[in-house]
Formats: sequence, C-alpha cells, structure tokens
Amino acid sequence: MTIYALSTVEGQSGVAIIRVSGPLSKKVINNLTGKEPKPRLATLVKIKTLKNKIIDEGLVVYFPKKQSFTGEEVAEFHIHGSTAIIETLLKELGRIKGLRPAKQGEFTKQAYLNGKMNLLQVEGLSSLIQAETEAQREKALETYLDENSKIHFSWLQELKSALAYIESSIDFSEEDIPASLLNSSKKLIKKTVNKIKKYEQSFEDNKRIKEGIKIVILGIPNSGKSTLINYLSGKKIAIVSREAGTTRDILNQKVSIKGIPVTFYDTAGLRKSKNDIEVEGNIRAQKIAKEADIKLYLGSNNIKKPFGNIKVDKNKNNLVVINKSDLKKKHKEKPNLTISLKNNKSLDILWKKINQKIKNLVNTSSGPTISSEREYTHIIKSIGILENINFNDVSLAAEDVRAAINEISEITKKTDNEDILDIIFNEFCIGK
Repeated sequence: MTIYALSTVEGQSGVAIIRVSGPLSKKVINNLTGKEPKPRLATLVKIKTLKNKIIDEGLVVYFPKKQSFTGEEVAEFHIHGSTAIIETLLKELGRIKGLRPAKQGEFTKQAYLNGKMNLLQVEGLSSLIQAETEAQREKALETYLDENSKIHFSWLQELKSALAYIESSIDFSEEDIPASLLNSSKKLIKKTVNKIKKYEQSFEDNKRIKEGIKIVILGIPNSGKSTLINYLSGKKIAIVSREAGTTRDILNQKVSIKGIPVTFYDTAGLRKSKNDIEVEGNIRAQKIAKEADIKLYLGSNNIKKPFGNIKVDKNKNNLVVINKSDLKKKHKEKPNLTISLKNNKSLDILWKKINQKIKNLVNTSSGPTISSEREYTHIIKSIGILENINFNDVSLAAEDVRAAINEISEITKKTDNEDILDIIFNEFCIGK
C-alpha cells in the first residue's frame, strides 16, 4: 500500500511538503507531472491534476527503495503553502488508485518495519518532534542518533561473555568446576549491574526534562502570589488587586529556564472560608501542591503570622519567601529570602535560588538517559534478575543471565506486538 500526507504544519506557509511513500511513488510523480524523476534530485516541475489542470509549480524529489527515510520508494512534493493548493493536491492523490491517507506515525512505522531504525530511535524521534526546550532537544537527539543502543549493546556483550563462562563450567562435574570460571562470571555480572543501575538513575532526570518542573506558589490571600507569577512568567496572567482572594482557581504559565520546561502555578489564597468558590479554590490549591516538585511559600512581612495557618514544608526542594519587605516587619519567621515585589527588591536573588533548586532536581549533564517507561521497565527487570542469581546451581544461573539478556535485547529488538507499536506510533502526528 502507498500512503500520503502533508508532512509540514497545516495552514498557510511559504512552503509545504506532501510526502508519498510506497511502491506507487514513482508512478505518482509521473501521473502528476508527466516527468520521469531522477533519484534524489530536486526538479522544478508543473504539478497537475489527472485531468492536466495545473495545481502549482514546485519541486519534486524521488527517493528509491532502501534509500529513503521510510525504506520504501518515496516522492516529496515541495509546493507553495497555500491552503487551497495543499487541499487540491491531497484530493488529487486520493483519486489515484492504490493510495490512501497515512495514519499517525505511519511513515515512521514503515521506517521501523523496514529496519531503518529501532524502537528506541522511534521513541527518540517522537520526543525530538515534541521537544519545546533545548534540554529536551538534546536528550531526544541522543536517543534518535542511537547513543542509548550503543550502551545496551556493550552490556549485552559483557553478559554474553559472563554466560559463556557459566556454560563452560556446566561441562565439568560439580567437584571439578574451575573456580576461575565462576569468579570471572560473577565479577563481570557485578560490573555490568553497577553500570545498568547507574544508567537507571537517569530516568527521573529525563522524566523531569521531558515533563518539566512544577513550581507551585502557596500563601495566604493578599501575600502577592499573583504579582509574583506575573513577574516570574513575564506576563500579566493573574489579576492583581488589594482585595484579598482575587485568585479562586489555579493559574499556570510555562517558561523555559536554562532549557528545562518549568510551569509556575498561582493558587488561591489558603484560609478558612464559607464561600463555596473559595473553598473549592483551596481544595484545588492543596491538590496541585501535592504534585509540585518545588513549593514556593510566599508570606507577608507586615503580619505576625506571615503564612497564616499554612503548614510550611521546609523540605530542601522548597523555598520559603516573605514578601513586602518595604513594610514594617511584624514576625519572627526565618525565611530563605525576604523580597519586595512592589519595589523589585531581591528579585534577582529569588531567580538565582529558583535556578539552583531546579539544578538540584535535574541533572542536565550530557550523555544518554532512559527515554521511555518501556525502556525503564526492561532495565528494572534486568537489574532484578542479575542481582538475584544463585551461582550454587550453574544451570539456573545460566537461565537467569539469558533472561536478563532477553530483557535488555527487548529494548531495541524488532517486535510485532501491535499493542506496543500502537502506543508508540499513536504519539506521532499525521505526516510523520
């Protein structure tokens, strides 16, 4: 089957690319341009309907089988990004027998099934397409360029050597098993497990880079939370008023801080209330606070209890800040920092402290990291198997090592499991 789709963003643009992939790709070019395309050469042509009416003038590129992204024959039509031109060309492709519109991720699925990339690379490509920050791009690119697989293959090589030592010992009777064979195997397995465990620790870092950091601002009404989120986000997303309780729902704004996606949440002022809306706002504030990576408690300098009845969690990941340093101090609290949003006092220090908290939570050092829940599951299973090998029975020990090898191999191995493939490829957009 030959598939087709718009591979660039929908809507008006300078240039749009429509991709066709499958055995009829070369024929499609001939049908719509009357030309015999030369492989991998961009050619300026008039693109016409099947009834010979000109649709547009643009570039056509033909990629032979095994020499394209998908591994199939591929035709690309580079046309002007007019909505009318795009729709007309797509309709014309739909009239050609043997063609159908591509499903989500179907071009990439063809590439995977044709051995052009493994599952890890597919997951890396998905993350690369969705990347919004520099850190997300870097981590996704490492996976797409197959840096992770190189690490897995090195583990497999070590475990296969360890298995060879164990299997060699099986040929001896229990009394005659050379101690050096089992010792060599044990040392190699221990060395490999330590490498895998170190790699496993990268999962949380990559998850935070991928999903972002949640910073929730908590405080009593009129402590300056709305002014603070406006300042931190660089936008006026919250209403600022002297009247207490103007924020009733959760407001949020996503920003990028040194390549890390960070979402700030402004919450309703926490206090006892008989107002149904304010009560619901408090419930939502407490719920989002439980999901926070960093809680930023904001108090008022001019009252005896800056945080009211809020129980401040002085966890090392959290920040305790008191606002309104321009007003007279009436408390005995010892915050991490005192600021004045009104007079812009110490706000640069606040930024530095927020940056440091984020840095403490996320390791952005270079090097491959676990890229998906699927990869993580196989890694955890392999560690569990290798850490519980019983060398008193060499036959069972050999089976355990084989099981660990299988778990690691599954990360990149080609699979026909439709459930797994659907989960992965449904994350892609149509046209990719």
